[in-house]
Amino acid sequence: MASPATPFESEREIPIVLTATVVPNGVVAASMAPQVRLAEYAQAVKFYVNHAPVIFLENSPYPLEQHAEFNATPRLQVRRFAPSAKPERGKGYQEFEMIDAWLAAESHPPERWVKITGRYQIRNIAVVLRECRADGRSGLIIDQVPRKGLARTYLFCASTAFYQEHLAGRYEECDDRQGEWIEHILFRKLKDLPAEEVHAFRTQPLLIATAGTAGLPFPSGQGQWRIKQSLRRINRLFDRKYLWYSR
Repeated sequence: MASPATPFESEREIPIVLTATVVPNGVVAASMAPQVRLAEYAQAVKFYVNHAPVIFLENSPYPLEQHAEFNATPRLQVRRFAPSAKPERGKGYQEFEMIDAWLAAESHPPERWVKITGRYQIRNIAVVLRECRADGRSGLIIDQVPRKGLARTYLFCASTAFYQEHLAGRYEECDDRQGEWIEHILFRKLKDLPAEEVHAFRTQPLLIATAGTAGLPFPSGQGQWRIKQSLRRINRLFDRKYLWYSR
């Protein structure tokens, strides 16, 4: 089957939206060197375009056009945005500010899309995408942990209509300095919505990544993944909206 002319034309494929900041803006990050971050983003793009069209959002002044791996193709679209004017509000503020700006700028945004933090690789993304394609009715698929009062924003699948109605503009409530992280803000917003509209993934993501602030790798062993996947199946027997265990 030929690749679609744009990321939005295929009825079957759901694009992956990767959020990126090659040069961190006012945020302490474990990996600050632009060349290191660029290489991580390039590896993620190379991995994900084999599974879905990729929309790469970036909001720093780094000259991305100098690197051929980010040239636009039918499988990769790059969208550039100005650095945030309020970097002191934190990573979540800047990331969701950029997502809002992207949706506002697209004349024909995709109906549904999967958002992934750009330096992270979900090694079982094919299974995650199949789940998202099979579930066309819910507005948002996202893992939420009630004991911590947070929604895990590194991975979610959203319909554009749901995002614009419920999540657009929420970044303005973020202020990492006050502990008002986007993960907590979204959890509070989503808690009153029914499980038919918002629920957790069936699939445990197999995550290959390094935490942006701490610089520590996420646990990624197959044995640990199998345990978490089993717990997730048990969890769904009594609650499809929340995960009652932490990672």
